[in-house]
Amino acid sequence: MCTVVDAPAQSTEEVTSPPEAATSPAALPSGPAEPGADSEEAEIAAELARIQSRGQPESTARTAPPATAAGGASPYGLSNFFNPALSANAIALGGGSTRESTGDEPRETDLSSGIFVQEVEIRASAIVDPYFRADVSLNGNAEEVGFEEAILSTLEIPRLTIRAGQMRAVFGRHTLLHTHAFPFVTAPLPIARLFGPEGLEQPGVAAEVLLPLPFYAEVSAQAFQGDWPPFEGGVAEDPDKPPEDLRRDEDLAYVGHLKTLFDLGASATVEIGGTYLGGRNVFGRWTSVVGGDLTLKWRPIEAERYRGIDWTTEWIWQSRPGAPLDRRIGGGYSALRAQFAQRWWVQARGAVLGLLPRGDDGRTFRAETLVAFVPSEFSAIRLQYALEKAEGQRWVNEVFLQAIFSVGAHPAHAY
Repeated sequence: MCTVVDAPAQSTEEVTSPPEAATSPAALPSGPAEPGADSEEAEIAAELARIQSRGQPESTARTAPPATAAGGASPYGLSNFFNPALSANAIALGGGSTRESTGDEPRETDLSSGIFVQEVEIRASAIVDPYFRADVSLNGNAEEVGFEEAILSTLEIPRLTIRAGQMRAVFGRHTLLHTHAFPFVTAPLPIARLFGPEGLEQPGVAAEVLLPLPFYAEVSAQAFQGDWPPFEGGVAEDPDKPPEDLRRDEDLAYVGHLKTLFDLGASATVEIGGTYLGGRNVFGRWTSVVGGDLTLKWRPIEAERYRGIDWTTEWIWQSRPGAPLDRRIGGGYSALRAQFAQRWWVQARGAVLGLLPRGDDGRTFRAETLVAFVPSEFSAIRLQYALEKAEGQRWVNEVFLQAIFSVGAHPAHAY
């Protein structure tokens, strides 16, 4: 899946949409099942068919044409409708950075010189039954592998979706993106530094409500375990005496998000969002993180395949009472992406950390520019140059070439 296009080749919903006959009684074998595993599969298929046909008119269930093995049913009577849609995404990255020569201590989110696999992701999505949908994402690199997402979501509840499992916090826009969907090679400076290399992902529960208004407006509420950098101790005044962890097992992190979207004519839209993240930190005090985001998209209807502009701006303010350093710190970024041909994009992003309020270590500025060649929504080659300056440190220069490819079912990108 490519990061620089919005039109999916094939959404997960499309992949998993069943033919009407695949779950009808007519799609099951007419003869008796053989004993053993085949018989058990036939019984499972029959039960699934009964569940699916409860909501269908009687005439539809009786007249549905039989399915063949090539049309979606296996020789044992199980429909391919219940097989998950599978996809794989991989990112290869190579380049150089002068960070090692600045004397600044590298962070986990910083890129280092060399050639390496940035990430490989395997994803499976499927309808579990008429009531639930499941999405599982396994990602990693040469050093570690882990579950990025494992989410169970409700279906067919009007205006409401409930989710549970390993998921991402709905904080602004960028924190929802997987690595292969990043608009640039890395996450924006304030998000990477404040939220860490893993971002805001943990086991949790969530509810998303579409408000009954004449325009689009959605409210999300989430609760997580909350073992994230905003609730940790950070840098202690005395490294030999780290702060006592006053967080209790029952302490959670809470997220609230509101967003709305408006049309600006036939070719442009604007999305506005606001987020609050709060919870008890290791110092026994309450950490608060507030964010706001604005996204403008323009794509002329007469040349939407060849022209387009995306502009996104996010700002974050964090307060950690009791922390020895950076009790209050703010930061933000603004990114512009322009498509000037069917397969070519140019992009630029500026970011600052330690602005309104200023951090204890001063301010850090970062600027990035990128050019992307995108043969299709399944592949991209991107070249990025970045310039970064921390207060009291020398300039950091980075040049990296990135290759991204996707195979299999192509889930729809977030707007």
